[in-house]
Amino acid sequence: MTYIFGARCCDGIILVGDTKITLEGGTKFTYGKKLFRPFNAVVMGASGLSGFYSSFQNRMAVDIANQEKLGTNLNDPSRLKMSAENVIRQMHDVYQHDRYLLMNNLNVLMALRVYQSGELINYSGYGIPEPVNTVKVIGHGEPYGAMFLDKMWNKSMTMEQTAKLGLFVIKLIQDTKMDSSVGYNTEFLPQVYYLPDVKFPEGFTWSNPITKEQQAVIDDCYFRQYPIAELPYDSVNHFLNEVGSKVSDFENLFKQGQFKI
Repeated sequence: MTYIFGARCCDGIILVGDTKITLEGGTKFTYGKKLFRPFNAVVMGASGLSGFYSSFQNRMAVDIANQEKLGTNLNDPSRLKMSAENVIRQMHDVYQHDRYLLMNNLNVLMALRVYQSGELINYSGYGIPEPVNTVKVIGHGEPYGAMFLDKMWNKSMTMEQTAKLGLFVIKLIQDTKMDSSVGYNTEFLPQVYYLPDVKFPEGFTWSNPITKEQQAVIDDCYFRQYPIAELPYDSVNHFLNEVGSKVSDFENLFKQGQFKI
């Protein structure tokens, strides 16, 4: 029960997620982070039963840690994609006779940036990866934001513009009570992750092997100029305040009787 939104923007990949967690068959709720970063180059979120997602998170973190100990080259995006597939297959072996629950109650959205630009991949509960070239939303709240994304999002939008759109949808769903399983509170605001495209200085060239000078430029670009980062609390709160008036405008159409059939 969630709303996680990923998009391939003109300047990078973005993931936005709500923080409301459904417990005990929908009778109780709590709040917590749904987007996690198991490896420097990877950010993931999932919808479905919270227990399955928690298991997936833990197994993914352990799998990547084990690979690092073995010296596996995790700078290979194929290796990272296979890791997610393998973890879901492991879960199928664990749950066996209850595999049908896993197939219908786990949906993973993974963003990764290994080279200069990122990728967005959707994994079903079957473990099959599907590349996402534009926008993908997973979770119970997906239908409520579909109209806004269809009419308002386009691939020329920046990560910041797209973040505001994703936050608008989450705030709209919560404030209008369209879906009680989607939302956030003041302690756990929605999460926003940026995976910006990397732009090297003009004239930069690669060599094999990479020189110390080249590595210094690469590290500066990847980790200082264009870091993968979660937006801080204050920035998310500022964006929510910005889009709040738009949510009010939408609600007023109904309250003032300006929207009629």
